[in-house]
Amino acid sequence: MNEFLDAGLDAFWGETLAAATGSERPPFSAVVKAPGHAVYLSGQTYPVIGSTDAVAPALVDLREQTEACLQNLDRLITAAGGTRTDIVKVTIFNTDMSRQQVVNDAYAEFFGDHRPARSHVEVSRLADPDLLIEIEAIASL
Repeated sequence: MNEFLDAGLDAFWGETLAAATGSERPPFSAVVKAPGHAVYLSGQTYPVIGSTDAVAPALVDLREQTEACLQNLDRLITAAGGTRTDIVKVTIFNTDMSRQQVVNDAYAEFFGDHRPARSHVEVSRLADPDLLIEIEAIASL
């Protein structure tokens, strides 16, 4: 079982960050102790793996692209024999940090109370210039 530690981070979250993010506590864990075997999930982008009705990324908003990334991670971790609660670290590559709340909302719905360690960084572009987001993860099985 993974051990998720706040390591005092919740105490530093404060009213300013709570107001800015809409979350009373961080949407991630500061430290994750993960026994078992590490599984590395490559960066995922739109569309959903196996989708037969995908449209060009330029026609898809940030929310839908984020949901596709997360659905792909879910499929990959399932294929590896785990579940999303086995994910211990997530890295988000976002082309527009001014819209990070859109990403945070989809992320919170996907993970619920599970809070892996997380980095959320802005990048100037992804492999396809119409992609807005890419998400990679590490799991412990």
